[in-house]
Amino acid sequence: MNETPVLTLMQTPFEAASGFPLAILLLIQFTYLGLSMVGVHPIATIGILMEILPPLYETMNPLSIGIVLITGGLATATVGTFGITVTMTAQNTMQNPYKITYRNMPFALLYGGMGTLIAYLLL
Repeated sequence: MNETPVLTLMQTPFEAASGFPLAILLLIQFTYLGLSMVGVHPIATIGILMEILPPLYETMNPLSIGIVLITGGLATATVGTFGITVTMTAQNTMQNPYKITYRNMPFALLYGGMGTLIAYLLL
């Protein structure tokens, strides 16, 4: 991925928000949610973000970034449309997985938001 322009494309919003710590933390959170909606596993998202975020360690507390990386990854378990939790729930309840994702999204946003708030307070 380091050799492709995709990394530069994904890094641009983070660099643009480098002066706004809350915006960076929210970008991390929404990157997790967005990529989980298209089937990217949270571990793969961590791999992508670990290539994007190192330049920001000088301007932000790495502990705050770590907290958002953890809570963001865990929050996607309830809303990842192609994830095992949503898929098994959809099969057992005979519902559309997107409907389950829609119902679980407030919880994921609240959980990720709490992690982002705690990380922001630690700055």
